[in-house]
Amino acid sequence: QKKENNTMRYITIIILLLSVLPLTAQDNLENSFSIELSKKIFPKFTITLEEDFRLRDNFQEIDRFSTTLEISYRVCNHLKAGGAYNLINYNHPSKDWETRHRYYFYLTGSYKLHRFTFSLRERFQSTYRVHVKETAKRANPKLYLRSRLKVEYDIRRSAFEPFASIEWYNTLNNPQGNSMDRLKYIIGSCYKLNKKNALQLYYRYVNFTDDDESNGKQMLGLGYTHKF
Repeated sequence: QKKENNTMRYITIIILLLSVLPLTAQDNLENSFSIELSKKIFPKFTITLEEDFRLRDNFQEIDRFSTTLEISYRVCNHLKAGGAYNLINYNHPSKDWETRHRYYFYLTGSYKLHRFTFSLRERFQSTYRVHVKETAKRANPKLYLRSRLKVEYDIRRSAFEPFASIEWYNTLNNPQGNSMDRLKYIIGSCYKLNKKNALQLYYRYVNFTDDDESNGKQMLGLGYTHKF
């Protein structure tokens, strides 16, 4: 019985992946593939390592690869705080490869209502671009306050856990004036293989891009997570 259940799980995953392949026909679609490893090192403290590899223009060109090291602290059942360092190697569309150093700090509040979980995350982010000069129109580093509202649903007797989120990007040091300059929408689902391993498939849409980023507003992402 257990073997049959595992087989059905893998068949379901394959069907889900095949169902989203038509999206790759869209112009300038980006793709993200990530691996995340996490371990509780002390009571309430967790360390996480993530490797992210992205392609753009429908698998035709490398967009970036990055490494993130994060430490989080569970303040209480409804509140989590954390910080991270993110090393980004970015393939600029019109220039050469570019190195970026990013760090961020965040607070996430969550509330469970029946089988729904609602969360609000506030994140301060700084990104420094190596060998890029500040101008009257461009700051370096770029500072953002990113606010994300997310909802997740725990399906009864199912390994699937769908989710959706919307995120606001608010500039903090734009020489031309601070404002909300982009919105990010994500819809997807986690699939729990077992207590320690899970897959995540999602679709992302960003309503704005600039010459500091790649030109793909749409992204299809696939991630794997493991908890030690």
